Amino acid sequence: MTRLWDSKLFSLAHWSRRLRSPVLWQGLAGIVTFFAVWQIARWLGWMAIIPSPIELAEGIPEEIAQTGYWQNWIDSSRRVFVGFGIAAISAIVIGVLMGMSTRLRAAIFPLFEVMRPVPPLAWLPLAILFWPSSEMTMAFLTFIGAFFPILLNVLAGIDKVDRRYVQAALSLGSSRGALFRRILVPGALPSLFTGLAIAIGITWEVVIAAEMASGTNGLGYMTWDSYMTHSMIGIVLGMLSIGLAGMACSWMMRWVGQIATPWQK
Repeated sequence: MTRLWDSKLFSLAHWSRRLRSPVLWQGLAGIVTFFAVWQIARWLGWMAIIPSPIELAEGIPEEIAQTGYWQNWIDSSRRVFVGFGIAAISAIVIGVLMGMSTRLRAAIFPLFEVMRPVPPLAWLPLAILFWPSSEMTMAFLTFIGAFFPILLNVLAGIDKVDRRYVQAALSLGSSRGALFRRILVPGALPSLFTGLAIAIGITWEVVIAAEMASGTNGLGYMTWDSYMTHSMIGIVLGMLSIGLAGMACSWMMRWVGQIATPWQK
Protein backbone atom coordinates (compact mmCIF):
# COMPACT_ATOMS: atom_id res chain seq x y z
CA MET A 1 0.00 0.00 0.00
CA THR A 2 2.88 2.35 0.78
CA ARG A 3 4.46 1.69 -2.60
CA LEU A 4 1.09 2.39 -4.26
CA TRP A 5 0.77 5.70 -2.41
CA ASP A 6 4.33 6.65 -3.34
CA SER A 7 3.71 5.91 -7.02
CA LYS A 8 3.36 8.78 -9.45
CA LEU A 9 -0.43 8.44 -9.67
CA PHE A 10 -0.93 9.00 -5.93
CA SER A 11 2.07 11.27 -5.33
CA LEU A 12 1.16 14.58 -3.72
CA ALA A 13 4.11 16.20 -5.47
CA HIS A 14 2.78 14.99 -8.83
CA TRP A 15 -0.68 16.46 -8.26
CA SER A 16 0.84 19.63 -6.85
CA ARG A 17 2.75 20.10 -10.11
CA ARG A 18 -0.41 19.42 -12.07
CA LEU A 19 -2.32 22.09 -10.13
CA ARG A 20 0.46 24.61 -10.78
CA SER A 21 0.53 23.82 -14.49
CA PRO A 22 -0.40 26.84 -16.63
CA VAL A 23 -2.06 24.48 -19.14
CA LEU A 24 -4.65 23.49 -16.53
CA TRP A 25 -5.51 27.06 -15.64
CA GLN A 26 -5.57 28.17 -19.28
CA GLY A 27 -8.06 25.40 -20.01
CA LEU A 28 -10.23 26.40 -17.05
CA ALA A 29 -10.05 30.03 -18.16
CA GLY A 30 -11.27 29.01 -21.62
CA ILE A 31 -14.24 27.12 -20.13
CA VAL A 32 -15.17 30.01 -17.82
CA THR A 33 -14.92 32.46 -20.74
CA PHE A 34 -17.20 30.28 -22.85
CA PHE A 35 -19.92 30.17 -20.20
CA ALA A 36 -19.51 33.90 -19.48
CA VAL A 37 -20.01 34.77 -23.16
CA TRP A 38 -23.00 32.42 -23.25
CA GLN A 39 -24.56 34.13 -20.23
CA ILE A 40 -23.95 37.64 -21.63
CA ALA A 41 -25.45 36.63 -24.99
CA ARG A 42 -28.51 35.33 -23.14
CA TRP A 43 -28.86 38.59 -21.23
CA LEU A 44 -28.69 40.50 -24.53
CA GLY A 45 -31.46 38.32 -25.94
CA TRP A 46 -29.35 36.74 -28.69
CA MET A 47 -30.02 33.15 -27.57
CA ALA A 48 -33.53 33.35 -26.19
CA ILE A 49 -34.40 29.75 -27.05
CA ILE A 50 -31.46 28.27 -25.13
CA PRO A 51 -31.39 28.40 -21.31
CA SER A 52 -28.62 30.44 -19.78
CA PRO A 53 -25.84 28.87 -17.67
CA ILE A 54 -27.56 30.22 -14.54
CA GLU A 55 -30.85 28.59 -15.55
CA LEU A 56 -28.99 25.37 -16.28
CA ALA A 57 -27.31 25.45 -12.88
CA GLU A 58 -30.74 25.81 -11.29
CA GLY A 59 -32.48 23.17 -13.41
CA ILE A 60 -29.82 20.48 -13.88
CA PRO A 61 -29.89 19.15 -10.29
CA GLU A 62 -33.60 18.44 -10.67
CA GLU A 63 -32.98 16.69 -14.00
CA ILE A 64 -30.17 14.60 -12.53
CA ALA A 65 -32.32 13.63 -9.57
CA GLN A 66 -34.85 12.03 -11.88
CA THR A 67 -34.90 8.25 -11.90
CA GLY A 68 -32.84 6.84 -14.74
CA TYR A 69 -30.22 9.54 -15.33
CA TRP A 70 -27.28 7.57 -13.96
CA GLN A 71 -28.65 4.37 -15.45
CA ASN A 72 -28.47 6.09 -18.85
CA TRP A 73 -24.78 6.74 -18.19
CA ILE A 74 -24.26 3.07 -17.38
CA ASP A 75 -26.20 1.86 -20.42
CA SER A 76 -24.32 4.10 -22.88
CA SER A 77 -20.95 3.34 -21.29
CA ARG A 78 -21.60 -0.40 -21.47
CA ARG A 79 -22.40 -0.19 -25.18
CA VAL A 80 -19.34 1.92 -25.85
CA PHE A 81 -16.92 -0.37 -24.05
CA VAL A 82 -18.40 -3.57 -25.48
CA GLY A 83 -18.10 -2.37 -29.07
CA PHE A 84 -14.80 -0.60 -28.43
CA GLY A 85 -13.27 -3.61 -26.66
CA ILE A 86 -14.18 -6.04 -29.43
CA ALA A 87 -12.95 -3.57 -32.06
CA ALA A 88 -9.65 -2.99 -30.24
CA ILE A 89 -8.88 -6.70 -29.89
CA SER A 90 -9.86 -7.46 -33.49
CA ALA A 91 -8.03 -4.47 -34.99
CA ILE A 92 -4.84 -5.11 -33.02
CA VAL A 93 -4.71 -8.79 -33.97
CA ILE A 94 -5.52 -8.19 -37.64
CA GLY A 95 -3.26 -5.14 -37.82
CA VAL A 96 -0.27 -7.01 -36.37
CA LEU A 97 -0.81 -9.95 -38.72
CA MET A 98 -1.04 -7.58 -41.68
CA GLY A 99 2.02 -5.70 -40.49
CA MET A 100 4.08 -8.89 -40.28
CA SER A 101 2.86 -10.37 -43.58
CA THR A 102 2.99 -8.30 -46.77
CA ARG A 103 0.99 -10.94 -48.63
CA LEU A 104 -1.85 -10.87 -46.10
CA ARG A 105 -1.83 -7.09 -46.13
CA ALA A 106 -2.00 -6.98 -49.92
CA ALA A 107 -4.96 -9.37 -49.87
CA ILE A 108 -7.03 -7.77 -47.08
CA PHE A 109 -6.19 -4.07 -47.06
CA PRO A 110 -8.07 -3.17 -50.29
CA LEU A 111 -11.27 -4.65 -48.82
CA PHE A 112 -10.87 -2.56 -45.67
CA GLU A 113 -10.19 0.54 -47.76
CA VAL A 114 -13.51 0.02 -49.55
CA MET A 115 -15.41 -0.43 -46.27
CA ARG A 116 -13.65 2.29 -44.27
CA PRO A 117 -15.29 5.38 -45.88
CA VAL A 118 -18.79 4.01 -45.20
CA PRO A 119 -20.13 5.90 -42.14
CA PRO A 120 -21.07 3.63 -39.21
CA LEU A 121 -24.67 4.84 -39.28
CA ALA A 122 -24.96 3.76 -42.93
CA TRP A 123 -24.74 0.23 -41.54
CA LEU A 124 -27.82 0.81 -39.38
CA PRO A 125 -30.49 -0.62 -41.74
CA LEU A 126 -28.48 -3.80 -42.33
CA ALA A 127 -27.60 -4.06 -38.64
CA ILE A 128 -31.27 -3.84 -37.63
CA LEU A 129 -32.12 -6.61 -40.09
CA PHE A 130 -29.14 -8.79 -39.22
CA TRP A 131 -28.89 -8.55 -35.43
CA PRO A 132 -31.80 -9.87 -33.34
CA SER A 133 -31.83 -7.09 -30.73
CA SER A 134 -31.25 -3.36 -30.52
CA GLU A 135 -28.41 -3.91 -28.01
CA MET A 136 -26.48 -6.05 -30.47
CA THR A 137 -27.23 -3.55 -33.24
CA MET A 138 -25.74 -0.68 -31.22
CA ALA A 139 -22.74 -2.77 -30.15
CA PHE A 140 -22.09 -3.62 -33.80
CA LEU A 141 -22.25 0.04 -34.85
CA THR A 142 -19.79 1.07 -32.13
CA PHE A 143 -17.53 -1.77 -33.27
CA ILE A 144 -17.58 -0.46 -36.84
CA GLY A 145 -16.87 3.08 -35.64
CA ALA A 146 -13.84 2.05 -33.59
CA PHE A 147 -12.33 -0.70 -35.74
CA PHE A 148 -10.82 1.24 -38.64
CA PRO A 149 -9.08 4.06 -36.70
CA ILE A 150 -7.39 1.48 -34.47
CA LEU A 151 -6.41 -0.75 -37.40
CA LEU A 152 -4.90 2.11 -39.40
CA ASN A 153 -2.92 3.36 -36.43
CA VAL A 154 -1.59 -0.13 -35.68
CA LEU A 155 -0.41 -0.42 -39.28
CA ALA A 156 1.07 3.09 -39.17
CA GLY A 157 2.91 2.26 -35.94
CA ILE A 158 4.38 -0.93 -37.39
CA ASP A 159 5.39 0.91 -40.57
CA LYS A 160 7.28 3.47 -38.46
CA VAL A 161 9.47 0.79 -36.88
CA ASP A 162 12.99 1.12 -38.28
CA ARG A 163 13.53 -1.91 -40.51
CA ARG A 164 17.18 -2.02 -39.49
CA TYR A 165 16.05 -3.15 -36.02
CA VAL A 166 13.99 -5.93 -37.56
CA GLN A 167 16.83 -7.04 -39.83
CA ALA A 168 19.32 -6.94 -36.97
CA ALA A 169 17.06 -9.05 -34.77
CA LEU A 170 16.51 -11.61 -37.51
CA SER A 171 20.22 -11.78 -38.32
CA LEU A 172 20.93 -12.54 -34.64
CA GLY A 173 18.49 -15.45 -34.72
CA SER A 174 15.48 -13.80 -33.07
CA SER A 175 12.23 -15.75 -33.25
CA ARG A 176 9.11 -14.14 -34.70
CA GLY A 177 7.58 -14.10 -31.22
CA ALA A 178 10.54 -12.21 -29.76
CA LEU A 179 10.56 -9.88 -32.75
CA PHE A 180 6.90 -9.14 -32.09
CA ARG A 181 7.26 -8.60 -28.33
CA ARG A 182 10.50 -6.63 -28.26
CA ILE A 183 10.48 -4.57 -31.45
CA LEU A 184 7.10 -4.37 -33.16
CA VAL A 185 4.94 -3.90 -30.05
CA PRO A 186 7.04 -1.12 -28.43
CA GLY A 187 7.40 0.60 -31.80
CA ALA A 188 3.69 0.51 -32.56
CA LEU A 189 2.39 1.41 -29.06
CA PRO A 190 2.44 5.23 -29.46
CA SER A 191 0.41 5.06 -32.67
CA LEU A 192 -1.85 2.40 -31.17
CA PHE A 193 -2.85 4.60 -28.23
CA THR A 194 -3.42 7.52 -30.58
CA GLY A 195 -5.83 5.30 -32.48
CA LEU A 196 -7.50 4.13 -29.28
CA ALA A 197 -8.06 7.72 -28.11
CA ILE A 198 -9.56 8.67 -31.49
CA ALA A 199 -11.65 5.50 -31.72
CA ILE A 200 -13.27 5.78 -28.30
CA GLY A 201 -14.38 9.32 -29.13
CA ILE A 202 -15.93 8.05 -32.36
CA THR A 203 -17.71 5.24 -30.51
CA TRP A 204 -19.45 7.82 -28.31
CA GLU A 205 -20.62 9.69 -31.39
CA VAL A 206 -21.91 6.48 -32.95
CA VAL A 207 -23.62 5.06 -29.87
CA ILE A 208 -25.44 8.34 -29.21
CA ALA A 209 -26.78 8.45 -32.77
CA ALA A 210 -27.73 4.76 -32.56
CA GLU A 211 -29.58 5.32 -29.28
CA MET A 212 -31.49 8.19 -30.84
CA ALA A 213 -32.44 5.99 -33.80
CA SER A 214 -33.25 2.64 -32.18
CA GLY A 215 -32.57 2.78 -28.45
CA THR A 216 -34.92 2.89 -25.49
CA ASN A 217 -32.39 4.16 -22.94
CA GLY A 218 -28.95 5.72 -22.73
CA LEU A 219 -27.70 9.30 -22.97
CA GLY A 220 -28.60 9.56 -26.65
CA TYR A 221 -32.16 8.41 -26.03
CA MET A 222 -32.40 10.74 -23.02
CA THR A 223 -31.35 13.71 -25.18
CA TRP A 224 -33.81 12.80 -27.93
CA ASP A 225 -36.60 12.25 -25.42
CA SER A 226 -35.90 15.70 -23.96
CA TYR A 227 -36.29 17.14 -27.45
CA MET A 228 -39.60 15.33 -27.92
CA THR A 229 -40.88 16.67 -24.59
CA HIS A 230 -39.54 20.20 -25.30
CA SER A 231 -37.15 20.16 -22.33
CA MET A 232 -34.29 22.47 -23.29
CA ILE A 233 -32.51 21.88 -19.99
CA GLY A 234 -32.72 18.14 -20.61
CA ILE A 235 -31.28 18.56 -24.11
CA VAL A 236 -28.33 20.64 -22.90
CA LEU A 237 -27.76 18.28 -19.96
CA GLY A 238 -27.65 15.35 -22.38
CA MET A 239 -25.15 17.14 -24.60
CA LEU A 240 -22.94 18.09 -21.65
CA SER A 241 -23.11 14.53 -20.32
CA ILE A 242 -22.09 13.11 -23.70
CA GLY A 243 -19.22 15.57 -23.97
CA LEU A 244 -17.95 14.79 -20.49
CA ALA A 245 -18.19 11.05 -21.11
CA GLY A 246 -16.24 11.27 -24.36
CA MET A 247 -13.62 13.57 -22.84
CA ALA A 248 -13.14 11.28 -19.83
CA CYS A 249 -12.70 8.20 -22.02
CA SER A 250 -10.23 9.92 -24.35
CA TRP A 251 -8.28 11.21 -21.36
CA MET A 252 -8.20 7.71 -19.90
CA MET A 253 -6.77 6.30 -23.15
CA ARG A 254 -4.08 8.99 -23.27
CA TRP A 255 -3.22 8.41 -19.61
CA VAL A 256 -2.85 4.67 -20.11
CA GLY A 257 -0.77 5.40 -23.20
CA GLN A 258 1.59 7.61 -21.18
CA ILE A 259 2.06 4.82 -18.65
CA ALA A 260 2.60 2.19 -21.37
CA THR A 261 5.09 4.33 -23.31
CA PRO A 262 7.25 6.14 -20.72
CA TRP A 263 10.02 6.62 -23.30
CA GLN A 264 7.76 9.08 -25.17
CA LYS A 265 8.05 11.71 -22.45
